[in-house]
Order: sequence, then structure tokens, then C-alpha cells
Amino acid sequence: MDMGMFAGKVALVTGGASGIGVAAALRFAEEGAAVVIADLNEVGAETIAAEIRAKGGRACAVRCDVASEADNAAMVALAKSEYGRIDAAFLNAGAYAQTGFAEADAATFDTMVAINLKGAWMGLQAVLPALEPGGAAVVTASTSGVTGLAVAAAYSAAKHGVIGLVRSSSQAFAARGLRVNAICPGPVATAILGVTEQPPLQVPDALEVPGYAGTMQPQHIAEIALFLASPRSGAINGQEIIADAGFLASYPPMPQ
Repeated sequence: MDMGMFAGKVALVTGGASGIGVAAALRFAEEGAAVVIADLNEVGAETIAAEIRAKGGRACAVRCDVASEADNAAMVALAKSEYGRIDAAFLNAGAYAQTGFAEADAATFDTMVAINLKGAWMGLQAVLPALEPGGAAVVTASTSGVTGLAVAAAYSAAKHGVIGLVRSSSQAFAARGLRVNAICPGPVATAILGVTEQPPLQVPDALEVPGYAGTMQPQHIAEIALFLASPRSGAINGQEIIADAGFLASYPPMPQ
């Protein structure tokens, strides 16, 4: 843990109690980072933090509702008080509602926007002044943010907004010597697809390549998040990176 690409650095991960967030938190720790795991499920976040500490790493957990401005400020304050700095922020927390446009009500739309878009907005505003020069923020968007999703219209609309937010905030980040980018995952084996079991981490260089248009593992997305949060992606700012195993690459999509 003292020799990885995030050795001596601090990473903040929201939505870190499940799915992509768990994989990212564990991988940041493997690469040497102290990790602050923020999630509405504080018990789940502490479980992952305890796993990291048991392996000799540094980690702490904090309850965070990303739709709350106060909670966003509190998670950043905790990271600074516990570890003195923040070098990487993976704003991964989100929520999904499978409701078509005709059936969706205003409450569903408001919830999707509050968590997925406003939550990202407040998270980026909270980490902007806190990140160390050379640091980066990464936001989880979705392939539903680059094309419509008829069965989840409000979710798709919010994720479209996330991409616009990342693009529009990139100059503010660059002015402070920082970067911000988005990942747009396709289907990932997480709770959204009914998968509740967290797969164990694989050696990154031996991570199995998913089939064309196939379902990915949380670690596939986590590895991209680590790359975008590291100096290795220093030339990338204000971009959305599609990670969908080729599903949107050609039309019609390959049948599953």
C-alpha cells in the first residue's frame, strides 16, 4: 500500500458501501491512498473501511446524503480533519428509478435530479476548494446520459445533466490546477441489475475483458475512476468516458 500510484494521497469515495463504490474504495486503498468512504448506509461504509484497515490501510466512514449540502460539506471537512488533504474525489453515489416518461410523476423526477444531478453539483462545489493542486474529481454519469433511456426517463435526464455539469465546471477546476471528468458506465453487475453480491477484486492486469456489449464488473469502472483521478490522465479534463463494452458503438446494438 505504500508503493502504489496514490501512496501518501487521500481519496474520497461517495456511494462507497456498494457496487462500483466498494471496488473503487478498495482499489484506492490498494494503491496506497487513505480513503474516506461516504454513503447513506453508514454501517456498510464502515464495513468497507474496516476491511481496508484490517489489511493495513487507512480508511474512515461517514454518513452522507449527497442530496444534502450540509452532508457534502461534512464529508469534505472529515477528510481534511482526519488526513489533512484530499487528492481525489470519486463522486459515485446515485439512485435509479425505472419509470417511463408517461408514467413518471414530478416526485420521481425531483428525486432523480436531487440525488444524481444536484448531488453531483454540490459534491463538485464542496471538493473544488479542498482538492490539492494536481488533484482530480471523477463523477459517475451513465450511458443513459449520452442517449435516451425510455424505461428510466427521469434518471436519463439527470445523467444528461451530469455530463453538462462536468463540462461546464472544467474551467473552474483547471483554474485551480485540477481536473474533473465523468464516467458513463453501461450495464454493470450491481444492485441496479439485481446483483447484490460484491465480487472480489481481481489483479488489475488480469481483469477479465467483458464480451462485446456484455455486463461489466464494478472493478472495470473502478479502474477507470482511478486512472482519471491520477496524473496518468493529466491531459483529460471536462470529458465523459463511455465504458459500455461497445454497446453504443454501433447500431443496432448486439443482442444480449
